[in-house]
Amino acid sequence: MPRTLAIFGAMLCLVLGSCVSRPIAPGFAWTYQHNEGEGPKLAYGAPASDNIVLMMTCEPGARRIAISLLGGSPREGLILASGKARQSLRGELVASPGMGQMIEASAHPGSGPLAAFARTGDLSLTDRGRTVKLDASATERHGVTRFFEACRA
Repeated sequence: MPRTLAIFGAMLCLVLGSCVSRPIAPGFAWTYQHNEGEGPKLAYGAPASDNIVLMMTCEPGARRIAISLLGGSPREGLILASGKARQSLRGELVASPGMGQMIEASAHPGSGPLAAFARTGDLSLTDRGRTVKLDASATERHGVTRFFEACRA
């Protein structure tokens, strides 16, 4: 029995470890929007829905990008990484009507991981010890580029 338990444990670790390189959910994608009066938004979630995991917003010409993460831990914060660039962000817990709790943080658009994400479309998020890849597909990269251009305008 102990050997079976050890094999099961090793298999479970392999399965859970493989989640690190997979997206949060099938069908989730990056979507760019720039609605009059709301400013630029870049969201990772289910397209054409309110099911959003991570959102970035900015004011054109602003020095900060607001980052909202559904769930999360304000005590532990969140970590963004792209390539070799990595940044730990502390945030505040806020209630989001109809969506539960969110962590809100901010970062400079030229910070390492955001600048690399703007260039490459590659982004990883670590929240409560779990890392997930949120890489933009080739078609989504155009929206990522447009978002960062709108923030710099």
